[in-house]
Amino acid sequence: MKATIRLALILFLVCGIAAGSLAVVNSVTKDRIAALEIEAQKEARAQVFPDADEFVEAEPGRMWTALRGGVEIGSVHRVKAQGYSGVIDIILGLNEEGALTAVRVLSQTETAGLGAKIVTPGFLGQYAGKAREQVALRKDAPASGQIDAIAAATISSRAVTKAIRAAMDAAAGGK
Repeated sequence: MKATIRLALILFLVCGIAAGSLAVVNSVTKDRIAALEIEAQKEARAQVFPDADEFVEAEPGRMWTALRGGVEIGSVHRVKAQGYSGVIDIILGLNEEGALTAVRVLSQTETAGLGAKIVTPGFLGQYAGKAREQVALRKDAPASGQIDAIAAATISSRAVTKAIRAAMDAAAGGK
């Protein structure tokens, strides 16, 4: 009985020290992590809309108006989609005509070597310049789709494409 109590107390102490250490590390690093995430989003906005010199937040954390010399030239949207392994966080630019300027993936947890290929320029580059009607996987819409899915990662490819199309639909007012 004494041995069981002693083991339980040791286990409790070890868990307490581990939990305390994690709490300290979290409190020390959380502001730095948040600042890095904000910086990554700023860089992504500049990448998806390189012609803009300023971005004005229209919907907190979700949409920015892209400006050049104070004149609106488009918008930047942040959307999330459920992929195969988790949530995919995407940022995309739309010009005044509603066509995509570029797409970037901010974060993802897709399968390495398969779904994780959604971050490659070869996949994301397919979206640049596409109009709303063209943003569909070729295998889902053979007549109009112009996006090739990643082999063995159709769920991830489809999630990104559907999220982008939904953002484009919303920006166009559901037309």
